[in-house]
Amino acid sequence: MGKLRTWLNGYIEVLVSGNGPERFLSLLHLKEIHIWDMEPVQEGYRFRMESRRFRDLDAIRKKTGSTVEIQNKFGLPFWLFRYRKRYGLVVGAIMAGVLVYVCSLFIWDINVEGTYFYTDEQIQRRIEEAYVSLGQRKSQIDCNQLEEQLRQDFPEISWVSCEIIGTQLNVDIKETLEGTELVTVDTPVQDIAAAKDGIIVEMITRSGTPVVQVGQTVTKGSVLISGVVNIYDDYDEILETDYVAADGDVIAETTYQYEDTFELQYYEKEYTNRSQKAITIEVGAWVQEWHMPWKTFTNFDVVEENHKLRLGQTYYLPISFTVNERREYNPVLVTYTEEEANKRAAERLQRYIDNLSEKEVEIMENNVTIECGNGVCKATGSIVVWERIGYGRELLIPTEPQAPIAE
Repeated sequence: MGKLRTWLNGYIEVLVSGNGPERFLSLLHLKEIHIWDMEPVQEGYRFRMESRRFRDLDAIRKKTGSTVEIQNKFGLPFWLFRYRKRYGLVVGAIMAGVLVYVCSLFIWDINVEGTYFYTDEQIQRRIEEAYVSLGQRKSQIDCNQLEEQLRQDFPEISWVSCEIIGTQLNVDIKETLEGTELVTVDTPVQDIAAAKDGIIVEMITRSGTPVVQVGQTVTKGSVLISGVVNIYDDYDEILETDYVAADGDVIAETTYQYEDTFELQYYEKEYTNRSQKAITIEVGAWVQEWHMPWKTFTNFDVVEENHKLRLGQTYYLPISFTVNERREYNPVLVTYTEEEANKRAAERLQRYIDNLSEKEVEIMENNVTIECGNGVCKATGSIVVWERIGYGRELLIPTEPQAPIAE
């Protein structure tokens, strides 16, 4: 911001030579005249300073007997003076500067990162429809409130950060695994319950009372860690009962049923050399499309490339253009060989397993078999995994004394 202000006010490059240039510099410091980029040269010293303080050098020059020369001029005032006779260029530059400033007061792009269970487009569409629309003033956006609203709308989001940089709203999120939840100081009292059936293989309790043990089979909805904490005396009698936000990691062995079927005959696209492009310009709400009369294609794909005008990485402007290309193709009927079908089914299964692994699920057994026949290829079976299954469930505090939790 300081550099921009200096450029708007204008600055000059000065050469000081003659008698006592060092004394000249000392007097500059004494009079609090700011200089920068100073360097010694054969004649004396060269430095830069604000143009508005140049008249203050006259008294110092006379006192020290030095010679002062302006070697270069920089900044908006000098640029305008240089092109003062080119009124159109000057007016256009001023209008462009005003336009850029006005546009900087609004949000023109929303960037979402960190999604897995949800998609970037799903989060972005919800934000635009309910909370922040493109073209909304930045001063009207409360990032803290938006973070809270997104957590309420998308239960799988465990952490979200919203930040405005330039004219872009950046939304960075982290999602919980299915059946898990982060506990914070604001978390109300709760139990940790099972999100699905399984066999407990590991268990760590950070707060609350463990209800199940390693090796025990649990069903969906059963309590794993209770938020009820009983305090006993030396005679195993309850002295006091506390209610806390239960917290812990519960890992269970669970089973995913897998089924995937596709036909052995399919259509492959054989592209011709025929295509046609259209360009769409968007300036705010104004949209205009240009193209030649559309050619008649029986089968075609549409490839779309959107480009938003921006200055730097995060300073987006409400101007964009989109290139739409229609590419003609002829459908050709193709049949998988048994080897090709098995390979494709195995690749699809591997993608499914990779997706599970990305959710920090540990694969223990793969019991899926692949069979081809009657015009289809079918993969069926089960995948045994170890995964976290605990999730926070609100605990209702009873108004009457309750029986102690069995241990």
